[in-house]
Amino acid sequence: MVAVTYCRISADKTGAGLGVERQAADCRDLALRLGLGEPEVLTDNDLSAYSGKRRPGYEQLKEGLREGRWTTLLLWHVDRLCRNVRDLEDIVDLVNGKVAVHTVKGGEIDLETPEGRMTARMLGTLARYESEHRSDRVRRAMDQNAERGGQHGGPRPYGWTSDGAVDPVEAGVVAELTRRVISGESCRALAAELRQRGVPSSRGAAWTAETVKCVIVRPRNAGLRVHRGEIVGAGSWPAIVGREEWEAAHALLTDPARRTSPGNAPARLLSGLMVCGVCDGPVRSGGVKGGAAVYRCASGKHVKRRVALVDALVEMYVLRLLDREGVGAHSPATSPPDVRGKADAVRLRLEQLEDKYADGDLTRAAYIRNRDRLSGSLAELERAEALLRVPGPLEGITPARWASLPLERRRAVVDYLVSVRLLPTAGSGHHDPELIQITPKRRRA
Repeated sequence: MVAVTYCRISADKTGAGLGVERQAADCRDLALRLGLGEPEVLTDNDLSAYSGKRRPGYEQLKEGLREGRWTTLLLWHVDRLCRNVRDLEDIVDLVNGKVAVHTVKGGEIDLETPEGRMTARMLGTLARYESEHRSDRVRRAMDQNAERGGQHGGPRPYGWTSDGAVDPVEAGVVAELTRRVISGESCRALAAELRQRGVPSSRGAAWTAETVKCVIVRPRNAGLRVHRGEIVGAGSWPAIVGREEWEAAHALLTDPARRTSPGNAPARLLSGLMVCGVCDGPVRSGGVKGGAAVYRCASGKHVKRRVALVDALVEMYVLRLLDREGVGAHSPATSPPDVRGKADAVRLRLEQLEDKYADGDLTRAAYIRNRDRLSGSLAELERAEALLRVPGPLEGITPARWASLPLERRRAVVDYLVSVRLLPTAGSGHHDPELIQITPKRRRA
């Protein structure tokens, strides 16, 4: 082929590629009028020349021009090729008097003459100006929409209908997930339960720990509008959960100190929570022996005990502790650090900083430097402040509720209250409860 056409469109919202197809069709008609035959077509769909992203079709074009594969380059318009002087100069060097350039909308561009290069540069500069101007308009419109608390763009968020109204079924799921995370359940366990219950996600994909977390931590749930990564005020939609409840869940799930447990979730109450009385290694679920599930030392050598026996004994101990001491009736009184006072002090300093800048007592550079420093401190204090509102590990845990608690919550309570050590047996002592050593970890004052 003696001719090549390069087609590009910046945004293809449907993904159908119709824009580049129309450009290619017009360039084919131009090739026919010039008597060039069928041109080779290179395209970049949904890629802006202004964004700086790599354009595969454009790279192929430059490579082909470098190798001398064509004698004519056809374009719908010169701005489809480049939107900055640097790209244009690359093409000028590659064409180098060997390749004619024709456009559907602008006729022939003679890059070998000063006049032709000036025309191409002017068209490219004008196109860049239009891109920058359009970008500024779009950015300002988005800023204004955020200031007014307007709806976000993009796919329908889980919990709301496409017109922004609350979906009662999905909103119930969001509120449930938020409440259960605050009570100590993991996103992984909640995702597994949602899959088991057949609860559909907004896009129909299977729930994962990550999607559960993303749904819970959205400020939108509390009716808050986010713009450029920051909460800028209230949104125009109804909230699903209260702000304090959302802040507590958000603080928990974004806490850098939060422990995660990769891999499969434990299927037994005490798997991994006990230690071997011989080697101090962990004791885990060890399959089935004689028709009964057993726990085994991780080494497989020292201790082995029936799951039913150990679970029953430990649960009895924990329930008696809960009943006798009432540890789950309410959260114990605590004396947390003065987080709220510190946060209020930082908020006051930020307000004073704003006033000084508004009065002209601070340069913009000094204002931004101090604002960023104080904002970082406030974010950490607000996270700690939210965590103070999270119920304690035993909040609401009573003997009457024990059987209805999820396995993960019961494991957390056992791990919080007691340590369990399996001692080795001698002879027929496999059922001796004295060989299951249970030690309280914490006592109420």
